[in-house]
Amino acid sequence: MRKVIRQTLVCAIAAVSVVSATAQVPQLEELQRNIELFSGVLEDALDFEESKGLFGLSLGGIESTYLIGQGVVLEVRTPLANSRNRLSLASLNSAMQTLQVRGNPFETLALSQSLPSSTFASSAQASPVMALRSQSADSTSLYTQMMERVANIDYSLAVNNAIQQATESARSLRSLGSVDDGDYEELRADIEGLRAEMGEKMRGLREIESQIRESTAAAIADSNIDEEMRLKLDTVIAQIEPLREQAVAMAAELRLRSEVAEQDYTQQWQQDVVVFEGKLYKAMCDYGSTLRELPTDERVSIILTGLGQQGEDQRRTDKIHVFNKADLQECQSDDISVATLRERSTYYSY
Repeated sequence: MRKVIRQTLVCAIAAVSVVSATAQVPQLEELQRNIELFSGVLEDALDFEESKGLFGLSLGGIESTYLIGQGVVLEVRTPLANSRNRLSLASLNSAMQTLQVRGNPFETLALSQSLPSSTFASSAQASPVMALRSQSADSTSLYTQMMERVANIDYSLAVNNAIQQATESARSLRSLGSVDDGDYEELRADIEGLRAEMGEKMRGLREIESQIRESTAAAIADSNIDEEMRLKLDTVIAQIEPLREQAVAMAAELRLRSEVAEQDYTQQWQQDVVVFEGKLYKAMCDYGSTLRELPTDERVSIILTGLGQQGEDQRRTDKIHVFNKADLQECQSDDISVATLRERSTYYSY
């Protein structure tokens, strides 16, 4: 008898479950349509249609999810997230400049291996200096002095670093919108022109260095040749020094402009986020209660992709706003203000 009663109860529960599941499907479908309609209204309220990117593609959009017993989750992709990518690129360029300023301690060694006649390679200079010491005292003293002057010139590395820094700063200025394409191309032309001119002068210095080596090997002690060689060296060094100063000054100026542009861009971006969130709260107050199929005790969670606070580890976070449906209904009926809705909502970065 008990077995029959147990089987009857199991059949009854199964029948109720089938009826309940059947009744729930249309309700979820209706809620999904309701959520899709609300997402479209919210996109219009947030002016996503006005934000077009390359090939007319929208830079903003909303993806929705419903969690039974919890509520609606809307993941909002805004144009502001794309704008923040520019800021990240500029920050990366600044970091690269910092590394370039420190210099590469192995660069001198690499140059000495690839360019045996380089003025930066002490091993390449040792042989000529030793050769000079084996010559007569007067000739040795003069040529040794000239070779030491050449050896102490560090213009190539300094100028290359400055030019690279200037290039990175120019890229940052363009990525931040501080200069247009025309101004950027002018900056690039100035930088490349300085690079080419410096390369020409350094090739002239290499030629003089080669002549000094040849003179040393031949042990020439002609005073006229000595004076001519010294004048050539003085002339090329006098031409290189202004180029070095120009390159360093250009790098410093562009870096300062880049830092100022980054600060301005950051402040403007933060202000834009505040304005956007103001639009979001007003839109939620005006249209949030249109989620009629959403249970009253559930919530609407808005995930603003990429707009959260950035920690010391530079990790990009999202900003999340959570609204109670009951508060949305009160706001639309003017029982509470938008400011009160904001106070009652929960928001955080994650």
